[in-house]
Amino acid sequence: MIKMLVTDIDGTLLRYDCSCSDYMKNTILKLNKKGVKVVLASGRMFDGAYPVSQQFGLETPVICYQGAMVRDKDKILWQAPVKKDLVKDIIKTLKEENIHTHLYNNDILYIDDYNKKIMDDYCNGRFVDYKIVDNLNNVEIGNVSKLLAVIYDEEKLVDLVRRMSEKYKDKLTVVRSHKYYCEFTDINATKGVALDFLREYWGFKKEEVMASGDQDNDIDLLLHAGLKIAMKNSSEGLKKVADYICPHVNEDGLAQAIERYILCE
Repeated sequence: MIKMLVTDIDGTLLRYDCSCSDYMKNTILKLNKKGVKVVLASGRMFDGAYPVSQQFGLETPVICYQGAMVRDKDKILWQAPVKKDLVKDIIKTLKEENIHTHLYNNDILYIDDYNKKIMDDYCNGRFVDYKIVDNLNNVEIGNVSKLLAVIYDEEKLVDLVRRMSEKYKDKLTVVRSHKYYCEFTDINATKGVALDFLREYWGFKKEEVMASGDQDNDIDLLLHAGLKIAMKNSSEGLKKVADYICPHVNEDGLAQAIERYILCE
């Protein structure tokens, strides 16, 4: 019996326009009433993910920043920030290539290269605020949960992910989370590691966990679950590790998978 559902937000739980149908909301409500622990696992900041959990009436902790933090309201249960020397090196590397960069430092999003289209696209429906500075190198580094590179060219983004994965091998987790986004977190910060933390926190077995997602950054999440669900709109890499490919997110595919495997309707 599935006792815990860990799901990605964008492209999985929420549709492409960040909306949610009554069908999806009611399905999650049924899980709440059934006593199933529903956990959101996202690349979003906590301030961007927590309102979604409230929208669904969830009282569980949130996995945010690609798994770099597990937070329950004002209490951080677990985190793995990027080491300061690596933060500086990533910023230097991306600046040399003129790549738009986000720095998530002490729960504040910093940018120094304002691009209206990029920021409007990124913030749309995600409850995100940000601070513009003259230079990211001048920001006093505290707990950096992640860095994000934005490239509106898929071929160049794929190449960046490949090169950065090689450069920071065994030091950082480098994943593609969107067709335009490359994310950098600590080597120990993944959605799967965060899933394991909460699973052990509640005393569940791996086979009692179902996980769902849509992008390559969800591969590790699915690999740490007993039942692996990928969306029809998922990346090919994620589909390869899935046990079941449910309908498209815009057709409420996750709700259908929940009915099939947890609610048994």
